[in-house]
Amino acid sequence: MTRKEKELQIRKEAKATLILFVICFLWHVGFGYGLSGTVTATIGGIPLWWWLSTPGVFVVAVVGVVILLKKVFVNFDLEDGEGGVKDE
Repeated sequence: MTRKEKELQIRKEAKATLILFVICFLWHVGFGYGLSGTVTATIGGIPLWWWLSTPGVFVVAVVGVVILLKKVFVNFDLEDGEGGVKDE
């Protein structure tokens, strides 16, 4: 990869990571504050909004990271030399 291609890939990865962060933030806040006053259901004595907000955002984050690793991220050498993509 050339230096320019590496910079473009780094920017692509950073944008995708930021988008995943925003999705996780909106999920957490949306279920945490959105359902806390309206839904009174509980699971094991814990409110439903907590289950969807806290453990739910963990599941969303893990699935998002797996998708990013498979679709967006590329393993390449950060050195300035003209090297190919690593297969490790």
